[in-house]
Amino acid sequence: MNGSGDQCQAASSTRADLLDQAVFIPCICIAGALGFSLRIIGPFYLLIPVLCVIYACCRKTTPPRILSAYLALCLLWAALSHYRVFPASWQLFFLDEAIGRQIVPVISFFAVAWASKAYFWRRLPSGDIFAYEPLILFLCLVLAPLVMIQQGVSYQNEDATISVLAAYGAFINNVTISMFFILGRLFFTLGWSRAVAGATIALIAVTTHFAQFRLFAAIVLATLLGMPARFAAVVVTAGLTMSYAVQMHNIPELIVTNPNAGLRLIFIEDTVTSVKDTSGLGIGFGTESVRWTYRVPGATEFQFMPDVREITQDRLLELLSRGVHNSFAQAALRTGVLGSLLLVCAIFAAFPPRSLPQPVRAHASLLFAIIFVASFVNPALESPVQLVGIGLLYGYLLALRARAKAWCRVPSPSSLRLPSQLSLIPN
Repeated sequence: MNGSGDQCQAASSTRADLLDQAVFIPCICIAGALGFSLRIIGPFYLLIPVLCVIYACCRKTTPPRILSAYLALCLLWAALSHYRVFPASWQLFFLDEAIGRQIVPVISFFAVAWASKAYFWRRLPSGDIFAYEPLILFLCLVLAPLVMIQQGVSYQNEDATISVLAAYGAFINNVTISMFFILGRLFFTLGWSRAVAGATIALIAVTTHFAQFRLFAAIVLATLLGMPARFAAVVVTAGLTMSYAVQMHNIPELIVTNPNAGLRLIFIEDTVTSVKDTSGLGIGFGTESVRWTYRVPGATEFQFMPDVREITQDRLLELLSRGVHNSFAQAALRTGVLGSLLLVCAIFAAFPPRSLPQPVRAHASLLFAIIFVASFVNPALESPVQLVGIGLLYGYLLALRARAKAWCRVPSPSSLRLPSQLSLIPN
């Protein structure tokens, strides 16, 4: 009877309160409800990282340690960039105002991750991690696409409706956040609920033109067919890394057959050049990440960004903040070898431990795969339309890992046991 009372008390103490409902959850809801259209709120976007820091401080939760070290390095490099102390590479322009614009996403990702860790740290003992599921799924899967259609969001000059339907396969905030719940249905429930979750992932994979989601769907299927989830996540991380390394030797041919993929590899090649030119220090902040004009052997020269003489100062500021479509490469470009290593270590610090129950381990491993894929093929940690969702998943994995360590140290009290299937999603 006492054990049951302890469990009830633990569940009560972690139930959603005013701080959750008024500070953290609204941040997730806003990002989920707007998708690509998050930019319409303009400077009010800054309320999200501010509220997240307030929430994490109120919860008195320790910030992610390695990510904190990475943030500290970025802030130091940003301060030094103001004094132009970094060696030069191929970059041509520098704006002091661009330093702040380029550092905001780093701070934002840290803030959301810290708040997410605080939120899930409280909720994990009771297993109630899927609170607000109906509301958040509606905002992410229904409202966000409608808002994007109303805003005329388009991808590569496609019709707005077609672009928004295809965007279900992009790891932007609304998709990433919804996958947390959809994968929960897939691994923690049975019957029709699980079937609907699986069908949703399959339908998106079939209708989207984003290869990243098809890759994700493939590892979901492999996991359901029996492949260990942690191994599947490792296969994806190693496979993507090796594919980039191999294709780096075939950039001219790839530009002809697949210009989008070839251009991404050129970005990586330029990053390596900049790291070498700066003796591993990076270029700092305030300068561009991509070239204005590209010359590829065997292909015609093409203008990637508009002539700087024909654009406004505000447009120049925006262009200087374009990323290289790989957050790990972006970290190396800005903060050198040290920054890149810190970011890699920070991401892999969230890798799910083997000690988790199988359904929890599978759910967490596939969330980790989303984080890595999104960060490896997109500027996920530099883009406000992606970093909130990635930060939510990352914070959850850190909280889960920390709780798993605590449960291993104190295995006896029932109130500290992780529910074997987090069976709090109603079927």
